[in-house]
Amino acid sequence: MLDRLPTRISIKKRDVNVQSNLCPLCRKIEETTQHLLIQCEVAQNVWDNCDKWLGISFIMHKDVVNQYRNFFVIGLSRKANLVQKGIWVTIVSKIWKHRNKIVFHNGVVDDVVILTMAQMKAWSWAEFRS
Repeated sequence: MLDRLPTRISIKKRDVNVQSNLCPLCRKIEETTQHLLIQCEVAQNVWDNCDKWLGISFIMHKDVVNQYRNFFVIGLSRKANLVQKGIWVTIVSKIWKHRNKIVFHNGVVDDVVILTMAQMKAWSWAEFRS
Protein backbone atom coordinates (compact mmCIF):
# COMPACT_ATOMS: atom_id res chain seq x y z
CA MET A 1 0.00 0.00 0.00
CA LEU A 2 2.83 2.36 0.82
CA ASP A 3 3.78 3.35 -2.71
CA ARG A 4 0.61 2.30 -4.47
CA LEU A 5 -1.37 5.43 -3.75
CA PRO A 6 -0.59 8.12 -6.31
CA THR A 7 0.61 10.71 -3.82
CA ARG A 8 2.57 13.64 -5.17
CA ILE A 9 5.91 12.11 -4.18
CA SER A 10 5.13 8.70 -5.69
CA ILE A 11 4.00 10.37 -8.92
CA LYS A 12 7.18 12.45 -8.99
CA LYS A 13 9.24 9.25 -8.61
CA ARG A 14 7.58 8.05 -11.81
CA ASP A 15 8.87 11.15 -13.62
CA VAL A 16 5.50 12.87 -13.78
CA ASN A 17 5.67 16.62 -13.41
CA VAL A 18 3.64 17.89 -10.46
CA GLN A 19 3.09 21.53 -9.53
CA SER A 20 3.81 21.00 -5.87
CA ASN A 21 5.09 18.14 -3.72
CA LEU A 22 3.32 19.48 -0.65
CA CYS A 23 0.47 17.68 1.06
CA PRO A 24 -2.83 19.18 -0.14
CA LEU A 25 -4.26 18.94 3.38
CA CYS A 26 -1.63 20.80 5.42
CA ARG A 27 0.44 22.35 2.61
CA LYS A 28 3.53 22.12 4.82
CA ILE A 29 5.24 18.77 4.20
CA GLU A 30 5.81 16.61 1.12
CA GLU A 31 2.88 14.32 0.41
CA THR A 32 3.76 10.68 0.99
CA THR A 33 1.34 7.94 1.96
CA GLN A 34 2.72 7.95 5.51
CA HIS A 35 2.34 11.67 5.84
CA LEU A 36 -1.09 12.01 4.23
CA LEU A 37 -2.80 9.20 6.16
CA ILE A 38 -1.02 9.30 9.53
CA GLN A 39 1.45 12.14 10.10
CA CYS A 40 -0.36 15.13 8.59
CA GLU A 41 -1.85 17.43 11.24
CA VAL A 42 -5.25 17.19 9.52
CA ALA A 43 -5.12 13.38 9.54
CA GLN A 44 -3.99 13.45 13.17
CA ASN A 45 -7.05 15.56 14.05
CA VAL A 46 -9.25 12.98 12.33
CA TRP A 47 -7.61 10.12 14.27
CA ASP A 48 -7.83 12.03 17.56
CA ASN A 49 -11.52 12.70 17.02
CA CYS A 50 -12.04 9.07 16.02
CA ASP A 51 -10.59 8.07 19.41
CA LYS A 52 -13.09 10.38 21.11
CA TRP A 53 -15.96 9.07 18.99
CA LEU A 54 -15.13 5.45 19.84
CA GLY A 55 -14.26 6.28 23.45
CA ILE A 56 -10.96 4.45 23.09
CA SER A 57 -7.36 5.64 22.94
CA PHE A 58 -5.18 4.07 20.28
CA ILE A 59 -1.43 4.35 20.01
CA MET A 60 -0.60 6.55 17.04
CA HIS A 61 2.18 5.12 14.92
CA LYS A 62 4.24 6.98 12.38
CA ASP A 63 3.64 4.42 9.65
CA VAL A 64 0.49 3.11 8.02
CA VAL A 65 1.17 -0.62 8.45
CA ASN A 66 1.75 -0.42 12.21
CA GLN A 67 -1.18 1.94 12.61
CA TYR A 68 -3.46 -0.63 10.96
CA ARG A 69 -2.03 -3.58 12.90
CA ASN A 70 -2.50 -1.84 16.22
CA PHE A 71 -5.98 -0.44 15.63
CA PHE A 72 -7.66 -2.98 17.89
CA VAL A 73 -8.84 -3.23 21.46
CA ILE A 74 -7.55 -5.88 23.83
CA GLY A 75 -10.46 -7.71 25.39
CA LEU A 76 -12.86 -7.19 22.50
CA SER A 77 -14.07 -10.16 20.53
CA ARG A 78 -12.59 -11.01 17.16
CA LYS A 79 -15.78 -9.77 15.50
CA ALA A 80 -15.69 -6.46 17.38
CA ASN A 81 -12.06 -5.94 16.40
CA LEU A 82 -12.96 -6.64 12.77
CA VAL A 83 -15.42 -3.75 13.07
CA GLN A 84 -12.54 -1.63 14.43
CA LYS A 85 -10.43 -2.57 11.39
CA GLY A 86 -13.37 -1.66 9.14
CA ILE A 87 -13.54 1.76 10.78
CA TRP A 88 -9.79 2.20 10.18
CA VAL A 89 -10.18 1.37 6.49
CA THR A 90 -13.15 3.72 6.25
CA ILE A 91 -11.22 6.61 7.78
CA VAL A 92 -8.23 6.05 5.49
CA SER A 93 -10.48 5.93 2.43
CA LYS A 94 -12.28 9.13 3.49
CA ILE A 95 -8.96 10.94 4.03
CA TRP A 96 -7.94 9.88 0.51
CA LYS A 97 -11.27 10.92 -1.02
CA HIS A 98 -11.14 14.28 0.77
CA ARG A 99 -7.61 14.78 -0.53
CA ASN A 100 -8.83 14.09 -4.06
CA LYS A 101 -11.70 16.53 -3.64
CA ILE A 102 -9.18 19.21 -2.69
CA VAL A 103 -6.79 18.36 -5.53
CA PHE A 104 -9.29 17.87 -8.34
CA HIS A 105 -12.31 19.96 -7.32
CA ASN A 106 -10.80 22.80 -5.29
CA GLY A 107 -12.37 21.50 -2.11
CA VAL A 108 -11.74 22.97 1.32
CA VAL A 109 -9.72 21.15 3.99
CA ASP A 110 -12.05 20.06 6.79
CA ASP A 111 -11.11 17.30 9.24
CA VAL A 112 -14.63 17.35 10.74
CA VAL A 113 -16.13 16.53 7.33
CA ILE A 114 -13.66 13.65 6.90
CA LEU A 115 -14.67 12.08 10.22
CA THR A 116 -18.37 12.73 9.66
CA MET A 117 -18.24 11.03 6.27
CA ALA A 118 -16.34 8.10 7.82
CA GLN A 119 -18.93 7.83 10.60
CA MET A 120 -21.79 7.83 8.10
CA LYS A 121 -20.08 5.13 6.05
CA ALA A 122 -19.34 3.05 9.15
CA TRP A 123 -22.93 3.33 10.37
CA SER A 124 -24.34 2.38 6.96
CA TRP A 125 -21.94 -0.55 6.80
CA ALA A 126 -22.96 -1.70 10.31
CA GLU A 127 -26.64 -1.29 9.44
CA PHE A 128 -26.20 -3.37 6.29
CA ARG A 129 -24.36 -6.12 8.18
CA SER A 130 -27.02 -6.44 10.89
